[in-house]
Amino acid sequence: IMFILDDEHAHIMRTAAEEVKARGADITIITDKPALAKDLDDDPIVIPANGAMTALAGVIPLQLIAYELAMLRGINPDTPRNLAKAVTVD
Repeated sequence: IMFILDDEHAHIMRTAAEEVKARGADITIITDKPALAKDLDDDPIVIPANGAMTALAGVIPLQLIAYELAMLRGINPDTPRNLAKAVTVD
């Protein structure tokens, strides 16, 4: 799963996606400009472009994907394993 947003990093992210795909991986792209996913993902997840807030809107599909994958694996996302509480005293 890759973010390729229409910003100054788009070229770098697209190059990384091309390399990953060349190695045989399946790619899911979240983008605000479908042309950036051309030849990489036939059905990208398209989010609305909203300036600096675009990346924030992209986190929502990632959270839903993470939740669904956890549920499919039988993991309760509300009780993570190996989570230690730390208390500091001054």
